[in-house]
Amino acid sequence: MGFGVGWALVLGIFRGPERRFLLTLFLASFAVRLAAAVAVDPLLVTVTHDKSGIAHTWVGYLFEDDRAYDKTSWGLAGTWLGLYEGVPATDFYLLKNYTYMIAVLYYFLGHELIAAKFLNCLFGALTPVAMFALGNELGGTRAGRVSALCGAFFPSLVLWSVINLKDILVVLLITLIMYGALRFARAPGLGIAAATLLAFATIENMRLYLFYAFAWLMPIAFFLINRSPWRRRLAIGLPYAVAILSIAYLMNQSQWLGLRYLTDKRQEALASSREFGAGVAESGIELDKIPRSEGGWAIQLTNAVRVLPYVLFAPFPWTATRLKVLAIMPEMFVWYGVEALGLLSLWLYRRQRWRQLFLPVVYVGGLVFIFSLIEGNVGTIYRHRAMLTPPAFAMAGLGLVWLEGWWTTRRVGVGARRMAGVVA
Repeated sequence: MGFGVGWALVLGIFRGPERRFLLTLFLASFAVRLAAAVAVDPLLVTVTHDKSGIAHTWVGYLFEDDRAYDKTSWGLAGTWLGLYEGVPATDFYLLKNYTYMIAVLYYFLGHELIAAKFLNCLFGALTPVAMFALGNELGGTRAGRVSALCGAFFPSLVLWSVINLKDILVVLLITLIMYGALRFARAPGLGIAAATLLAFATIENMRLYLFYAFAWLMPIAFFLINRSPWRRRLAIGLPYAVAILSIAYLMNQSQWLGLRYLTDKRQEALASSREFGAGVAESGIELDKIPRSEGGWAIQLTNAVRVLPYVLFAPFPWTATRLKVLAIMPEMFVWYGVEALGLLSLWLYRRQRWRQLFLPVVYVGGLVFIFSLIEGNVGTIYRHRAMLTPPAFAMAGLGLVWLEGWWTTRRVGVGARRMAGVVA
């Protein structure tokens, strides 16, 4: 069924030579993920401890998180089926769009963990298709292809596609929101606006800080990119901005459109949460101990400087002393190249395309800053860094296309000079 859904979407949305490329890429990335899901499922083992300290071994899970998502989803499906009285109150915080979706799957198929993983494989295979659209919007077809190939086979994105976590769905939603915002700003249309707002609303209870980041960035990007006469721009842009901000406010009124995160008290709470995560994790980052009397922002900004290099570059090559860290080092070297190419494209097109680059660049910069405030261990950073990949891959594609053109021009120039020397 997943093959059919993806096939139909690509056929319905794309035309010309890109349709064939994306159909092939979708099928290849879906097949890779399905094979990986089946192969690693019996190899994944996680151990949890109950309140009495008794250990329980679970097969098919990489973290306690994916085990918790599965437990909550089945509890919800079991409630609908009349097997349970309800989901325990302690699990209410896990009732997200993702767990509701898996619960619907379990309602019809039974408690089949592999089915949830196959659904994530579908999301993972659709992600490079969306990444092509984003890269194409920013830098043309060739940049889109580079972005799509990265999204299809980047190892960590494959990993998040074959376990029962919401991460790959979040990456897909980020890509759709960013592409939709850029596409609507360039060529407004009711269909693209509706699809973008739907993706935007869906991400709210899965990554709240991204929800509010997009709530502010999408209207700004529209007025920067759209070059229609001001009367037409306001006629389209103001209802669009009102719709976005209304969704953001109505879906979570207590957060004041995200501005509540700026309060010193909230930053102090985030600092405490980060310190706890750093202290209990195997890959915890050593944070400075700052008296609470200094205030939340003072604590956060002091430690943000320490955490920032980890957000951008960890795990560092010199820390690869264990097998599981060594295994991800090849990906990290590719990631360093993606970062370098992204910076190159930003430098090259800072004047020519600054309007189009505003949304991805501010998103990446803002998210790196947020991670510097909330992350406390390398493992979580590695997992959450997937949220940087949609704009990072698109901008890397833009930089790589320029490098290819520069290298071709250089080779042609050298050949011409040599030929001129022979003739002379």
